[in-house]
Amino acid sequence: MKIGIRIPGAGPKASPEAIRQTARWAEELGFHSVWVSDHVALPDPDDVVSPFPYGDAGKWPYAADSVWIDPLLVLGLAASVAPSVLLGTSVLVAPLRHPVLLAKQVASLDYLSGGRVMLGIGAGWMREEFELMGVPFRLRGARTAEMVEVMRALWSGQRVVHRGPLYQVDGYTMCPRPSRGTVPIVWGGHSEHALERVASCGDGWHPTQLSLDQLAAGIKRLRGLCGKHGRRFDSLEIVVRPAPVYGLDADIHARHRELGVTHMVIDPPLDGAGDDLSAFRAELERVAALCALTPRSGPA
Repeated sequence: MKIGIRIPGAGPKASPEAIRQTARWAEELGFHSVWVSDHVALPDPDDVVSPFPYGDAGKWPYAADSVWIDPLLVLGLAASVAPSVLLGTSVLVAPLRHPVLLAKQVASLDYLSGGRVMLGIGAGWMREEFELMGVPFRLRGARTAEMVEVMRALWSGQRVVHRGPLYQVDGYTMCPRPSRGTVPIVWGGHSEHALERVASCGDGWHPTQLSLDQLAAGIKRLRGLCGKHGRRFDSLEIVVRPAPVYGLDADIHARHRELGVTHMVIDPPLDGAGDDLSAFRAELERVAALCALTPRSGPA
């Protein structure tokens, strides 16, 4: 099982120095991946009517001036100091972008990093952010599914003719291609619609903030949907990021293996004042020892 970490591309610790330092630690200690989250722009929390799908209160908890650096740029910086780790988004709100531009950005990052991108995407939940971008909220799931089709076609390096209900691409070719010819796409979310999208057009499932029971139920349902769509469950990546619902210990690690989890992403704590990352480093060392990660020769 691969083990990844969420690095501070958002929040009060987000800075170029923190991004570089935490990515170097991931490289040095033998972690397999680094991940970052996404928002484009934020309203005042009092203006967010959309129910926040995580946490008991259902209320968006972040101030409008919270730092959220563009995730693909964060990963580009991380890639420059951590040459071995995979680079993941957890998750990028895909329908806020145009698929041709997003395909170009992701392919460029993958090409420049030597084929290390795992694109975690979601359909989004904050209606207010969609209204800001002028994107219809109601069709966000269908829009994201069609975006995946468009992006994969562009990543093929072939001349693309796509005439869908939302996007038309007539005779264009995109270069450079991703280093592996495509980029794995893991879908976030845990609704029935989200699991259908994983089974029908995903390379994996990336649930966040689920309990173990919820995770087990989702995997059971996903196995059934894979059969419906003629897919093999074991062909999918199952990338979980459960914090703050639960953390990682030996029993959890064993249970994940039983369930078929292939990749776990931890959220190390960002406690302390200023640029203090000692709690973050301590958690990385604990998890690296627990999971018997193989240290690399040193930070890049």
